[in-house]
Amino acid sequence: MAALPEKARVVIIGQGGIVGASVAHHLVEAGWDDIVGLEKSAIPTDIGSTSHASDFCYMTSHDKLTVFTSTYSREFYKSRGNFIEIGGMEVARKGDDAQVQELLRKVASGKAFGTNAHMITAAEAKERFPLLEEDTIECAMWDPDAGLVTPRSQSVAGDLVDEAVAAGKLTVFPYTSAEEIIVENGRAVGVKTAKGTIMADYVVLCAGIWGSLVSETAKVKLPLMPVEHPLLFFGPWDALEGTGKDIVYPLFRDQGNSAYVRDTGDPTTPEGGLLEWGYYEPFEPRIVEASAISEPEDARMSPSMNDLTLDQVIEAFERSVELTPVLADLPWEERRSFNGLLSVTTDGGSIIGEAPDVRGLWLCEAVWVKDGPGAGKLLADWMTKGRTEMDPHGVDPLAITPCS
Repeated sequence: MAALPEKARVVIIGQGGIVGASVAHHLVEAGWDDIVGLEKSAIPTDIGSTSHASDFCYMTSHDKLTVFTSTYSREFYKSRGNFIEIGGMEVARKGDDAQVQELLRKVASGKAFGTNAHMITAAEAKERFPLLEEDTIECAMWDPDAGLVTPRSQSVAGDLVDEAVAAGKLTVFPYTSAEEIIVENGRAVGVKTAKGTIMADYVVLCAGIWGSLVSETAKVKLPLMPVEHPLLFFGPWDALEGTGKDIVYPLFRDQGNSAYVRDTGDPTTPEGGLLEWGYYEPFEPRIVEASAISEPEDARMSPSMNDLTLDQVIEAFERSVELTPVLADLPWEERRSFNGLLSVTTDGGSIIGEAPDVRGLWLCEAVWVKDGPGAGKLLADWMTKGRTEMDPHGVDPLAITPCS
């Protein structure tokens, strides 16, 4: 491996995830070169959130910027042959009038911001998603443009990095953690690592669940915390054998229960023959201190994958069985199930833009796979032109109150 250079135009911290890879790609596309990427693990990452992401992409949101980054990302993935446009639905259970109203609001926002989302009946939902117990729901929202990144966002990240390296614009250093962002006179001027110090005109932070730890070395506090996301697998399930597909049924979300279900396709495909059930704990989220994340050599599975017990999610799981009874008929794949860590902010949005009080330090944090390429485009435009196609106020760190 080449020695760490003494100087670069840009240093990206967190090069191995979909966000860091997308930033590098779009900077190169905008004419930048002399970019150095640092990554704590392998490239693409084998320990970050990208390595175990469910890779869902829905287009709906209540804010225009997120619809833009999601739609841009979908088209980006599609243009590379990395997207299965299978569609997705969100359901409202019978008697849950609040969720019905929320779906109607999502459709209204979607129409305002350019999505194709619309309401469908319970019968239409059952027709699209045969695993559904039709008489348990009132109605559903249908997003025909939703889909799944394939083969995985982890693979896409690796391809984007390889392309930037092959173009001679990016040099990467896996297994090279950023220990400190060097700040002089209120400006980021370099990064210290165990392998040496590299000075830079710009530093871009895309470190995900480790983001707040790295930012604090520059005395920049981010309203960012890792949180556990229970992800369970059930099977073996051979109902889709012979389809040859990575996913057959649409994405299915039961937001009133904070849960979702999807199939993993034909048993002969790389991850097939299972049902995946995910859950986001809405009332007592399991927040993890970034400083408590295990090192790779100490983690049983991965630093971003904590152990899970069925007791932790049993109440929500039993509610999901009401809508999709097949879950109760399949064995739980305990060894494959885990609490996946992902980074979230106090308002559930992303942090994209130049850091408060430290010029030249650019942030691209708390970004989902569905928004990764769009966030990379936004940041690259901002750094290159000083402006973005869409108003970035909602994600601009200068407009976000830092945690105390």
